[in-house]
Amino acid sequence: MPTIPATLAQPFGEAMATTRRVAVEQGYSLAEGESGPSSLVFKKGANALSWGSKLTVSLAAHSPTETRLTVTTHETWALADLGRGKRAAHRFLDALGAKY
Repeated sequence: MPTIPATLAQPFGEAMATTRRVAVEQGYSLAEGESGPSSLVFKKGANALSWGSKLTVSLAAHSPTETRLTVTTHETWALADLGRGKRAAHRFLDALGAKY
């Protein structure tokens, strides 16, 4: 279950919207009941290569123009992550344009 900190050069509200958009573009769906005002939980169902995954993004305003992110991944029903979570987090952060 990798956890990767990053910084996004966007105000908090804009970072929340961008995070949602990028997650949907990457095939995740928002888990409304598990998300909160400063954290978003996204899930992806099982496919040929994975038994499902969960991406949790915690956001905190760092300044008026920057937001700190913490991305945590979890592979559902996997005995070993085999680096999939870390690669998924990096793909996600790269698509956001975040620095990590």
